Amino acid sequence: MMDTDEHFHDCVASISNINFSESKKIGINKAEADDSNNNNYKVTEELTPQEQALLKKMQYELPTDPVERQQFIIRLKKFAKVRGNGGKTDPFQFFEVEHEPCNMLRVRITRGREITKGRFGDLMDVPDPYVIVHVPEAPDGRKQTQTIDNDCNPEWNEELLFYLKPQTEEKRKIIAHITLMDSNYALDETIGAVEFDLSKVPMDETLKKTFNFFETSEVDIEFTMQSVYNSDIRCSLALCDEEKRFRTMRKKVVLEAMRRSIPANGPRTLRETPTVAILGSGGGFRAMTGYAGAMKALYDSGILNCATYIGGLSGSSWYLSTLYSHDDFPRLGPSVVSQEIRSSIETSWLWFLGPEGLMRYSSRLRQKRKQGQPVTFTDFFGMLIGQMLLGKEKMENRKLSDMQLKLKDASLPMPIFTCLHVRSNMSAMTFHDWVEFTPYEIGIAKYGTFLKTEYFGSKFFMGVLVKKYDESPLHFLQGVWGSAFSILFNRLIEKSNKDGNNDSNSKHEDEREALSKEMAGIQASGGKNPDEEDSEEEDADEEDEDEDFVDAHENLEHIKAAQEQGRRHTWFTGITRSPAIRERPSIDKKRGSMFSLGNLFSWGSPVKKLSPKQQRSASAAPQPKQSMLNSFVSNMFNSYAIMQTREFRAGKILNYMRGLSLSNTYPISPFAGADHIAEVDEFKHVTEAMECFRKKVHLVDSGLTFNTPYPPILRPQRGVDLIISFDFSARPSDNHQPFKEILLAEKWARLHGIAFPKIDVSVYDPENMKECYVFQDTGNERAPIIIHFVLCNEQFKKFSKPGVPREAGDTRADFSIFDNPKTPYSTFNFQYSHQAFDDLHDLMEFNTLLNIETIKEQIQHCVQLRRRSKSRCSITLNDIRKSRHLTKKGRNILEKVLHNKDALFLD
Repeated sequence: MMDTDEHFHDCVASISNINFSESKKIGINKAEADDSNNNNYKVTEELTPQEQALLKKMQYELPTDPVERQQFIIRLKKFAKVRGNGGKTDPFQFFEVEHEPCNMLRVRITRGREITKGRFGDLMDVPDPYVIVHVPEAPDGRKQTQTIDNDCNPEWNEELLFYLKPQTEEKRKIIAHITLMDSNYALDETIGAVEFDLSKVPMDETLKKTFNFFETSEVDIEFTMQSVYNSDIRCSLALCDEEKRFRTMRKKVVLEAMRRSIPANGPRTLRETPTVAILGSGGGFRAMTGYAGAMKALYDSGILNCATYIGGLSGSSWYLSTLYSHDDFPRLGPSVVSQEIRSSIETSWLWFLGPEGLMRYSSRLRQKRKQGQPVTFTDFFGMLIGQMLLGKEKMENRKLSDMQLKLKDASLPMPIFTCLHVRSNMSAMTFHDWVEFTPYEIGIAKYGTFLKTEYFGSKFFMGVLVKKYDESPLHFLQGVWGSAFSILFNRLIEKSNKDGNNDSNSKHEDEREALSKEMAGIQASGGKNPDEEDSEEEDADEEDEDEDFVDAHENLEHIKAAQEQGRRHTWFTGITRSPAIRERPSIDKKRGSMFSLGNLFSWGSPVKKLSPKQQRSASAAPQPKQSMLNSFVSNMFNSYAIMQTREFRAGKILNYMRGLSLSNTYPISPFAGADHIAEVDEFKHVTEAMECFRKKVHLVDSGLTFNTPYPPILRPQRGVDLIISFDFSARPSDNHQPFKEILLAEKWARLHGIAFPKIDVSVYDPENMKECYVFQDTGNERAPIIIHFVLCNEQFKKFSKPGVPREAGDTRADFSIFDNPKTPYSTFNFQYSHQAFDDLHDLMEFNTLLNIETIKEQIQHCVQLRRRSKSRCSITLNDIRKSRHLTKKGRNILEKVLHNKDALFLD
């Protein structure tokens, strides 16, 4: 609905700081538009057609002051978004998520005069000068000009950009180190160096300085300091424009799909069409395989066409990302992808750790580290998963943003993946931020900060993109989403050592319990975490750490060369090391660099000694019988103290929120009143803010909190009516109560003031376990309905297909999932036989098909709720008045917009 014209100017005036009453009305005619010198038109040229239409309707003159002009344009863009989406008002745009601007320093190196290295030096060689400017406080703070050969009076005329925090009233010194260098073939020489205090540079003015170096050497430099108001991250609680457009298109597709599936009681209008989300839990390859079976059933039954969102966590995210990155999906359906996964996981992942594979992985990690991005064991684990699921060739070029093409015509539900931002000195359960990943953007709803998917992993400062890196490959994200198994990599090795048998001590241990124990051991191991020592000064060049990569890479070359010369290395009959490796001198490892994890790929480097405490722990651990391959991998992983720290086993990225001033954090439902926020022991620190001074942040598997990705789906902006959740989490036994994870999700929802149905555990009967349970809150029409599928083998033993009894003697379905001590479905088993895959895949396909009518009934119920309830998936006047996060200005605007209306519908 369009906002009425009587409220238009009030709304514009409220969200802008410009005094409209004192401005002159203007009209931009065609002659002015054709005049390239017209300043008003040059600004409007940057605006979208909708924004230009708003500016024309306002008929106000743009401010002449550059700062006011820029602020006006930013606010105009914000207001255009508020009125976007067909003229509907988006109430979430009125929450102010703003941060102070960043200062941009332009350093122009213009020219040098009489550059000299001294009389004798000039006789030997005419200077080849270049200038280095190092600003320690700035990210990416070391930059240099190009070299001009054989020139004592060089003309550079080159501009270097640095980003800095704004100065406070008490100006602090900001030192720039300026060095004049002479380039040589062997080793560059320093001609001279000076320091300059950048706090002396006035805002919005150019300061020209001449610096004197050695003897007669002079360099002219110009400094300009400006405020940057445009941000490269999106600061808003609203959904991005791309997702809004997708939702608009998808709603029409879903309406038609529901009319086909439910011809009698389906939706009649777009407003009556419910938003359905499908979720898959974590659980390693068990979750991946089970989700594949459920997806086939949803696809074949037409329910997938009724969904707007589909989410994955850990193992489910591996399946979902593999499915959506496949060239033949959805053209050939999910079965082709499932068959490829079936074939790929029949072979042990340990076979990827041959010299050729390790060399390839080492090269990729070395390249990433060299260009300035953090590297941890999660990168390595991601490459293992990527090669196993995507294939050796496809893993090199698959990216998350590529999935936008799959959503172009809204023929598929939008995938959402998750991980957690955590602190290295605190358990993930007590403090965490849910990070959501979509093909369009990645961000944290708690802070209202999002960035384009292709920018993830790039360097930001105060919201400004400082250094753009190539988009992270999909296999790296797969490693992050399932990083529990990176942290628990030793468990995977132990599992492989047991040849498919479960250890009785860990048979019933789920992923989160194992992680809690592992993290407690890591944190108790002592030693400073490098991440805790972040300072304002930017990291020095890290090329010295690359020596570790070189060392590792060369060792692998020696191994491969030894193989080719006939000194055959075999995994199973012993290890023959090349003399070249045996005789290599040890290299003194500087700091605790990742490639001391270079040792991960280094077979000949000396073993780093463990601390006495770690030695005692290692000696106390059981030592199962191992093959030579398993023994090598196990020793490779456990022999280095650095692998015992979260620092290098959890995922890590450059902090895209670095330098931001977080004045507010938001509950996932920002319209929730303060009375809804209550402390919950499990999540007692979740309302605290991120430490934005960190250069790098840790990302871990979302399963460290609860094992299903409810938070991004529960955002009220998405207005989800029905959640079809598949829980593949580990349980002590097949008939054990299956509500552990959803109960944690309920607690989390209550903490954030989210409407969530009460999980009544009394519906569970161990003697009559169901394949799915339906939870709904009849007293709260805003609460989504949840269909909770659990992993159980009950009806499948009796029926080969829904309604088709098994023939006498058909024992194919006589298998347990958690009861059997030798079950292949352990969370830590990463190798499935064809039979193990088929059994679990077909079980979940059967369980889903068995309850298709239940799903359709609940869709019908959601249609009825939308038909009779105006509060469902909407914002009411009462919501606006009780929200403690709206400013007075925003509240006044929304109250005017809701004048004579019952509610603002979210779709």
